[in-house]
Amino acid sequence: MRARNWPQYNKYLVQRGSLTFLIDPKVMKTLVPKDKKDRGRPLEFSNQFIEMLLMIKIHFRLPYRQLEGFARSLLEQMKLPAKMPTYSLICKRAKQLAFCLPKLSTRQPTTVIVDASGIKVQGEGEWKVKVHGKGRPRKWIKIHVAIDAKTQEIVGEITTEASVDDGKAFPDLMNQVPNRVNTVLGDGAYDDKDVREIIKQRGGRALIPPPKNAVCHGTDLDRDHAVLAIRAFGGDKTAKSIWGKLTGYSQRALVETTFSRYKKIFGDRFFSRTKDRQKVESRLKCLILNKMMRAAA
Repeated sequence: MRARNWPQYNKYLVQRGSLTFLIDPKVMKTLVPKDKKDRGRPLEFSNQFIEMLLMIKIHFRLPYRQLEGFARSLLEQMKLPAKMPTYSLICKRAKQLAFCLPKLSTRQPTTVIVDASGIKVQGEGEWKVKVHGKGRPRKWIKIHVAIDAKTQEIVGEITTEASVDDGKAFPDLMNQVPNRVNTVLGDGAYDDKDVREIIKQRGGRALIPPPKNAVCHGTDLDRDHAVLAIRAFGGDKTAKSIWGKLTGYSQRALVETTFSRYKKIFGDRFFSRTKDRQKVESRLKCLILNKMMRAAA
């Protein structure tokens, strides 16, 4: 466990509940965008301002109408003569932000950990299903993330349908990560020829456990070494655990911690119903997590 200044860390945890935690003074200067559209009515509110309002909505779990009232009263308390967009305009602009998603991080990670998890967008709760059975169909989407193993910041994120394989989403996920990495860690779902080839092209090494009955093909040395090492230790779960500790694969647990943090802070359900808004909601949640991680570092 890394050394931590606990009094300072507790201070940052308290700061997360501040009403001004997500308000950047630079954003308040961009209430009216400088660049106007070529055609039609110019935008009255900048994308940065809409992003800030949506982050407040997500962080405090506010419906759109309550968000409008919350933001109005907050700006009045801060004595800022800023005009507020209506709740319906915020909702419309949220969809447009899907085409200009903000960048997650500027870090240059050397070790990247990838994984995916399901987020519910429609359906009944687990308790109702357990007690009374499933009454309505439930719908899930997948959020795929890549984190920096050193800082645990999210450096890549995409959302897909629940049926999309982790390996198929990997190329789009890695496009958000800087070109060169030393090591990429992933679970068995990423044991794919194309995934390993992409990692090689980045100059990195793939730490991905092969399946139980895997055999050496002679085309990928990293995979063959993993197969032989696990087999030499006994070929069972204990052998894979030993291999993980010796190679550093055990760091993959950090991405599980990221998903646990994500769901504890924001819940295990999306409020957005359309794909474009889901992309925006997921990206902003990751930005808030990164902001929290940087503040507590």
